[in-house]
Amino acid sequence: MHMHDVFVFLTALASILFFAKIFGELALRLGQSAIIGELLAGIVIGPSVLGLVHETVILSNISELGAIILLFEVGLSTDMKEFLKAGLWATAVAVVGVVAPYFLGYFVFLHFELTSTQATFAAAVLTATSVGITARVFMDLNRLETQEAKIVLGAAVIDDVIGLAILAVVLKLVQGGTVTFGTVASISGTAILFLVLSVLVGVLIAPSISKIVVKMKQAHVTFIIGIVFCFIISAVSTKVGLAPIVGAFVAGLILSTIKQSEEIKRDIKPIYAFFVPIFFVLMGTNVDISIFNPFVAANREILALMAILFVVAFIGKVAAGFVVFKKGINKFLIGVSMVPRGEVGLIFAGIGLKNSVFGIKDYSALVAVIMLTTFITPIILKYLLSKQKK
Repeated sequence: MHMHDVFVFLTALASILFFAKIFGELALRLGQSAIIGELLAGIVIGPSVLGLVHETVILSNISELGAIILLFEVGLSTDMKEFLKAGLWATAVAVVGVVAPYFLGYFVFLHFELTSTQATFAAAVLTATSVGITARVFMDLNRLETQEAKIVLGAAVIDDVIGLAILAVVLKLVQGGTVTFGTVASISGTAILFLVLSVLVGVLIAPSISKIVVKMKQAHVTFIIGIVFCFIISAVSTKVGLAPIVGAFVAGLILSTIKQSEEIKRDIKPIYAFFVPIFFVLMGTNVDISIFNPFVAANREILALMAILFVVAFIGKVAAGFVVFKKGINKFLIGVSMVPRGEVGLIFAGIGLKNSVFGIKDYSALVAVIMLTTFITPIILKYLLSKQKK
């Protein structure tokens, strides 16, 4: 790395952390989640406003690390037994949360004169759920122990498995490949097998990890062993085509069963405070605010598409919450929790653009909807959780 590149990298990192804290503080003082401030910070210092920060490979990798640490912490804070109990309802929420926005989105895209292939891929973008946004809000408000949080976390993991199968299918369609039931079954089966085996094997070896750690005398050794375990599971999850954040959550869930879990949670706090805001700020830098200008004639069709897609994206996920027929559960809260598409939706949209499935205008509309769902969810969630008794 040349000296100029080092200068650019360090100033970008300093800007991200500084503005994340300033805007995060402002958001908290206005009664909102710090995430809103961090996302706004990203817009302000990103290419569309001040241009202080441009996403690079290094910053993207650091951001990915932030997402991994966030979901690892969420896993650590989740009760394994309670999480598994929520499995049935989580599956139902995940399935409806994929099917509803997909078909609603498909017909909207056809109405706006996209081809069947384009509509298929673009609709697939709307099926994504970003657990990172919701998890952070639940965590900030100390509500990770609620039934709603457990159902949402489980649903988001299952959603990722279903999303993987859908993405693989539409990519094959776009690239002219053949899609068979066997292909879909193989992809989905591999992902499910990974999740089940990871949890089962992890729970079996967790006591051994605990015994090894007890015998070691170095400072923070428990945390280091824990984070190494997290990185290994995250890496393995990418090998079966799942997002590394799914592996990180599973690793945290496994380590939540050992005696030293509280020690790991304590030691991870400074790392969390550094890496996680970078993830949310970088997400904000992807927003190009110029497409929101209604006085530019070329933007009006995009804005119309964006408005309809947002309604579809919101309703499609909220409907998923109402399949939970369990007493004392806030169905609307669960549905809203599934709304943010975040980094998962952006990855899907980026793959579509890269493969020339759709043009920059349709891509911009999708990105805008992804960001709107990402911005609005923490605000609604905070309001709903504040009204709900602890």
